[in-house]
This record gives sequence, structure tokens and C-alpha cells, in this order.
Amino acid sequence: MSFACIIIVLGLVLGFIYYYCLDANVEANLIYTLKNSPSFTYNAIIKDLIMMSLILISATFIIGLPLAIFYLFYESLSVSFLICLFFNAFKIKGLFYILIYIIFNKLIPIIIIVFFMYKIMNISRLVVGLIIYKKDPHILNKLIIYFKNSLSLIVIMTFINIFLYFASSFIFGKLAFLIS
Repeated sequence: MSFACIIIVLGLVLGFIYYYCLDANVEANLIYTLKNSPSFTYNAIIKDLIMMSLILISATFIIGLPLAIFYLFYESLSVSFLICLFFNAFKIKGLFYILIYIIFNKLIPIIIIVFFMYKIMNISRLVVGLIIYKKDPHILNKLIIYFKNSLSLIVIMTFINIFLYFASSFIFGKLAFLIS
């Protein structure tokens, strides 16, 4: 769990650094796009479903763990990048808006990704154990349990993303005055 916290903090710090290292033209283009878009809704259902499924499948080839670490890093980097972007574009109102967005649309998925990463670590460890100790029947049973747990986390994430998509569309529709 502490490893996941280190990855999250590293992603947050590098997200701030990445934003402030952007070219001025790119930053101006992003801010222009934000100010001229009618709403800020993002559908993460398909993205999370595909990413988590690919990571789970990759875990059987032992490369799932680095992918899960990178996915957690990417999500935390995007949080700090969005905070900087909205603060520079809309000042305090933008900061308030994006913090509410992060609480609704990023915090719960990041927590699920941390648990998912833990399951992927167990699957990768068991796959290595299965390669080394080929005849241990308990490893295969544990592997099946971890796969079922990981699949249930993917299903939970999908249902949460569907709920968040509709709930956040309503909530952020009401808060759109902050960034208009």
C-alpha cells in the first residue's frame, strides 16, 4: 500500500512539473479549448474497462504489474495537471470546480486501481511461482481466486463509472456557471 502511495505522490508532483514545463502555445490552446467548450464531461467507462482488462490479461505474462503501476501513475499525474490547468484558466472558481470533479470522477477510481494493482501483484507473484514450482496445485487455485477478484473489481469500476457519468453530468451541469 505504501508503494501505491509513493506512485501517487510521484505522479502528482510530476503532473505539476509537466504542466509548468508546457510550451506557452500549448497551454494557451488548452485554456482556449476549455473556455470555449460548452461543458466539461468525460466518459471514462470504456477507457477504464479496456485498460483494466488489458492489465489483467497482461498479468498472466508478468508484464501486467508494470502496466498497473504506470496506469496508477498516469491517473495521479492527470489529477495534478487538471488542477493546474483549471486554476490557470479560471482561477479560484476553476480550482473549486476541478476539485469537485476530482472528488467525484478520480478519487474513487484511483482507490479501485490501488486495490486492482494489489491483485495484479498477487497474480504476477503466483504466475512466477507457477513457472518455478510447476506441480503445486494450490498456486493454480489461488490464481483463479485472484482472477475472479480482479474481474469483480473491473465490474465494480464499470458500474461506478456508469453511475459517475450520469451523476457528474447532472452535478457539473449545475456547476457550469463556475467556468463560463
